[in-house]
Amino acid sequence: MSDMQQHLTDQLNTALSPTHLEVINESANHAGPATESHFKLIVVSEKFNDLKLIDRHRFINQLFKEELSHIHALAMHTYTPVEWQNKHGAPDSPKCSGGHLS
Repeated sequence: MSDMQQHLTDQLNTALSPTHLEVINESANHAGPATESHFKLIVVSEKFNDLKLIDRHRFINQLFKEELSHIHALAMHTYTPVEWQNKHGAPDSPKCSGGHLS
């Protein structure tokens, strides 16, 4: 696990006590030399129960406001436990428009 991936994981665990958490480093799927530039978050937390989707994303953006100056892309998939149970997973990330590396 990369340093940034571990940092994001630790911060989300502390702030949201998620029932399910995935922090996926997708940097290798994108063009360019950066190794910690693209991340996908899947966060399931009861703390989202009373928050609209936009407010969940605002919360995470605020939590990582400093980190976002170093991260090029942060895909956020935020769910309540009930939503997650009904959803059966998060969507796949889109291919990089700058050139997908295989």
